[in-house]
Amino acid sequence: MKGVESMSGEICLIGGREYVLRIPKGGGPFPLAVLCGGDMREELDRLSAGRSPRILLSPSASWERDYTPWPAQAPAGRAPFLGGGPAFLEEIQAALEILEARLPILPGRESRAILGYSLGGLFALWAFCAGKTFGAAASLSGSLWYEGWTEYLAAHLPEQGGRVYLSLGKKEEKSGPAQMRLVGERTRETAGMFRAAGRFGEVPLEMHGGGHFTDIPGRWRRAMEWLDGEEILIEQPHSGV
Repeated sequence: MKGVESMSGEICLIGGREYVLRIPKGGGPFPLAVLCGGDMREELDRLSAGRSPRILLSPSASWERDYTPWPAQAPAGRAPFLGGGPAFLEEIQAALEILEARLPILPGRESRAILGYSLGGLFALWAFCAGKTFGAAASLSGSLWYEGWTEYLAAHLPEQGGRVYLSLGKKEEKSGPAQMRLVGERTRETAGMFRAAGRFGEVPLEMHGGGHFTDIPGRWRRAMEWLDGEEILIEQPHSGV
């Protein structure tokens, strides 16, 4: 496979970066989703079980480098935010071109989605806005408190439209450093901008019980249900507090 340094089972190395794959059985072609949430080897197995056939692809990443779209001040105690998102997106786009030559991937932006958790959720929305690769994006407890995010979004809403899903824990805006407590306000602003544009679907904002680290697998599952077309209310409180 040209451009692939190694491939073992459903793990491949492209351009020095490891990508974990889950490929449905059958001939395809299939839609594809890129998942950005750190090490997701085990999570991909759960997310692919019982769902609509879809190729899942999760690239290895450094949270503070690869998921951040530009350098920014980090909260106290965090590693610096290095702003490597543009280079990371270019790597993903190049990897997709290589994989499309081998795997039964449906062509077209509308067949590709990107989903992410925490800083990965920020990156997913930014990547959706920054290029024409993805037709859908989901931000799960996304770090939308990130300096400059809402200003960027206001100036870069994709003209081609698409689908957007947001979720957040109800306690997330009530704890942590002051910068991170802005997450509720910034997430609602993000939902409002996408909705007001009128070309991104209903843009559900699903409120889950708990904080940032509560039931992460369940939040991934809900995002995949949305991606499969299951109806989710525009702003729906979930169980818990």
